[in-house]
Amino acid sequence: MSEKKEQALNEIQASFNEMANLVLHQLTLLEKLMNTAEENAFSAITDELETAENRIDNLEVVIGEQFTSTIVLYQPVASDVRRLVAIYRMTINIERIGDRIMNLCRIIKGIRKSPEYASISSLISNMLTSGTIMVEKSLLSFTNYDPDYAIWTIKNDSVVDEMNHKLLLGHIRKEEIDDRTMSMLLTYIELKDMISNIERIADHATNIAEASIYSLRGTDIRHTGIGKND
Repeated sequence: MSEKKEQALNEIQASFNEMANLVLHQLTLLEKLMNTAEENAFSAITDELETAENRIDNLEVVIGEQFTSTIVLYQPVASDVRRLVAIYRMTINIERIGDRIMNLCRIIKGIRKSPEYASISSLISNMLTSGTIMVEKSLLSFTNYDPDYAIWTIKNDSVVDEMNHKLLLGHIRKEEIDDRTMSMLLTYIELKDMISNIERIADHATNIAEASIYSLRGTDIRHTGIGKND
């Protein structure tokens, strides 16, 4: 029994490692996408991002099933349970990061030829780099058993948010635009922050609803589209 339990734990860890590496690769591809003008190269990177996203979605479901079967069949000790729960929680967040990466990919595709995007793309790239570093350090904290990386990430969350906000405001204020347009842009930034937070609340509500259906029916409807148009 102990050998099978160890194998089950190793399989979960392997699935998690693959998922973590995929999202880090996605972040690298996204940075590359932002600096790609040639159409064929842009399409190739987009296709690679979508392939990785599909695999991440699949791994989230796989890890959920592995998590449940390992707990039920092998009754792991408390330390193993804590690690399994941590993996499961991180899996959910990795999948959400993947979703946001694809959202950014779609936005870039629509605006990348505009002069407005050209003027601010380097700033957005700096913001993305900050976020990527946070993801890398948070994952390294877990894989290297190093809490310092996790503490750094938690402490720098608000710092990075404030830095990015100030960079964006500074960029807008450097532009030669009238006071009325300036005021409108600053208001739009605040409105976008509100909308983003409301979207996150809705995302969490959807996750709770999907978990409820899984609990009540034993059916995992994530990434299937079931319920979206019902």
